[in-house]
Amino acid sequence: MTEATRERKLAILEDLASVRTVSVSELSRKLGVSEVSVRRYLEELEALGLLRRVRGGAVSVPRTILEWSFHEKMHIHRDCKERIGRAAAAMVKDGEAIIMDSGTTVMYVARHISRDILTAGGLTVITNSLPIVRELGSWKGAQVLLLGGLYLASQEVVVGPQAVSSLNGLHADKMFLGAGGLSLEVGATTATVLDAEVDRMAAKAADQVIAVVDSSKIGRKGLASVVPLTEIDILITDDGAPADFVAQARRLGVDTRLV
Repeated sequence: MTEATRERKLAILEDLASVRTVSVSELSRKLGVSEVSVRRYLEELEALGLLRRVRGGAVSVPRTILEWSFHEKMHIHRDCKERIGRAAAAMVKDGEAIIMDSGTTVMYVARHISRDILTAGGLTVITNSLPIVRELGSWKGAQVLLLGGLYLASQEVVVGPQAVSSLNGLHADKMFLGAGGLSLEVGATTATVLDAEVDRMAAKAADQVIAVVDSSKIGRKGLASVVPLTEIDILITDDGAPADFVAQARRLGVDTRLV
């Protein structure tokens, strides 16, 4: 399977996790491939038990985004996440303490932090994400603090009351926050209560909350709220973000940056 095919299939599953039903014609337009190709993707995904085909499209099955691995999520909207991660990483300064949550877009931030900063010796990174620990932990100039708690292997993340209590007494200059959904009404949300509890406490521990969210998440509402939009200081998203949302976010005082 080519990388492009893999990303298209993941995009189909992501849509199904949100809207529960998709049409062949709409997927063809959105993915930029023929309807014949879309039908083949749907057939292959159905064979894996990931969806059920119906006339003209497909519907979701019980498997949800909660069951996707961290690695699978990393490939969704990768180009947008790369641009967002690069822009956000440029905001990291030597000598700072930063909190990085477990979102895949935040992982792209970690990947783009300046090597000069990672070798200077003044950066402290607080996280509940094992992939971020692996990404930054080998740099001698970065002090990485992994929160304790319940380890969820599929998401490679530490959550639960112990992770929340680990944040007590800690202070950070910046928090980089990913989100499963971002809306004007409820702000940043995630798919699980456990993730939301850790992110909520982390946001309180930081002087500045920087949300890194690709435009596909805008308008969605996850199960659990993290912070309202007005408590996000800077939002970095891609240029596919709806213009009306961007305008309203800016009116609410959110420094919204498109990349």
